[in-house]
Amino acid sequence: MTDDITRDMHNLDLEHEPAPEKVPTPRAELEATIQSLVERGKRLHDEVETYVAAVLEKQKVGKVYNPVEYRNLRNDMRNELAFLKKLVGSNMDEEKARHYIVSSNLLYYEALWSAAKRSHSLQSFRKYFFWDRHTVPAGKRTTKGLSLSKGSQSKNKTAALVDIVAEEGSEWIRVSTVSEKRILFDLAKLGWVNDPDSDDDEDMLDARPIGDDEDDEDQVDVVRNARQLARAARANPIRGRPPQVRFVLTRVEAGKSPPVDTVINKIRATGAIVQCGDAIPPAPSIEAVLPQLLIDRSRALSNTLNIDCTILLALISDISHKPCPILDWYPGEVRAQIEEEAEEHLLPTHLYPAIQAHPMVCTREAADQMNLIVQTLATDTEKLRADLLLGQGDWAARSMEELVAEWASISDYAPPSGFSLPITVQSFDPSTMTSTLPAVASTIAHELGPLNTSIFLYGWANNITTLSANRGRARQIESIINEHGLKDGETGSHIWLCGESRSLIAKHGRRK
Repeated sequence: MTDDITRDMHNLDLEHEPAPEKVPTPRAELEATIQSLVERGKRLHDEVETYVAAVLEKQKVGKVYNPVEYRNLRNDMRNELAFLKKLVGSNMDEEKARHYIVSSNLLYYEALWSAAKRSHSLQSFRKYFFWDRHTVPAGKRTTKGLSLSKGSQSKNKTAALVDIVAEEGSEWIRVSTVSEKRILFDLAKLGWVNDPDSDDDEDMLDARPIGDDEDDEDQVDVVRNARQLARAARANPIRGRPPQVRFVLTRVEAGKSPPVDTVINKIRATGAIVQCGDAIPPAPSIEAVLPQLLIDRSRALSNTLNIDCTILLALISDISHKPCPILDWYPGEVRAQIEEEAEEHLLPTHLYPAIQAHPMVCTREAADQMNLIVQTLATDTEKLRADLLLGQGDWAARSMEELVAEWASISDYAPPSGFSLPITVQSFDPSTMTSTLPAVASTIAHELGPLNTSIFLYGWANNITTLSANRGRARQIESIINEHGLKDGETGSHIWLCGESRSLIAKHGRRK
């Protein structure tokens, strides 16, 4: 294969710009090139600003559990445009202008943004993730990635850069504008040699442990990056599984050069998906794909929804349905919720868009806990809503239409079309559930109390989404699953977490 590299390098002509053939560029042509770059930079900047505005609009309606980290992307695009604008109308000589043009990162940012527009549910950009999470910079401990400033982007052997975090964290995308010419040059510098008729290298790829850092020293950058990302992905699982890594190689074509194909295969050997220039779809317009770029957690909901006790209470609370005066004897938590509701409107902005016309169920334990709290604290309208929600008391055996009509009559907010009442109460033995679930479920059941065990294991065992405002328990479950991991074919519990909770307003006095 040494001959292949030599032949390909000769054909590609590695000399950057032979001095004897260098011809001065007319000033008008140079200015036209600069103006073209600026216009491309403006279009890129405008599209990113359109996306950021949509993110902010979507997130401003209330607290977001895991907000989109867009600042790195926005700042990079702003800085690149400012860099390009410096060239317009400047009197710098041709050589300096050429240097500025070559120094531009516009091609890379265009490739990054194009890859982003072909993705879904964008979570963050240009973010470092560690695979040795106990030895991050400054002795900090973290289980999440870090968005490092340019000044702090030192080469850390335990961190990998992810250009785009998509699919709400479950996909990592790395974009590379490295050319075939550059790859061949780097292979030659490394003295990479192999018999083209031998399959030993491919066999070795499968057997070589990616966790061994020393294996990276004799690899070209893209292969080294792929192995680093594989380590970081295993160390930063999402719902018990490593994120899927995708490499986008915009200036590389598969099947043209055996040495380059070997590099591509090495990247794939890490488990990454590789897209090469000849197979990359064209970038869509921002208008066509903007909705899919935004995170909408209701897209992944199951048909039937399992309702946690915290959501049951939020659905019946007076705070959620009408403006409530703040009385002097209300506890601080209730006061804060009334103030939040005046700004955020939990039902129309969060719960109703998620619930829509989905059939709803809850466990007997969740229903009993709600009824216990209702008997202790609820106002008359909260008691009525509890009966409507579960089809109990005076509202047992009533039709769905009757329940929904009465529900709407005591609320400022119309329920969604197809709102399905009553919630079906399911009775089951939680102790039998773990036998049908991944082994980690036993650990989770041991850590959670009986109420939360029944709620979350029921949803998990029946492969349905659990709606909850219990952030602490949701994080605990996620942490345990990520710590223990899941086997191939196993799935974790799917929890839709609401950023807000609501207490019952309390008819009787509760001390502050």
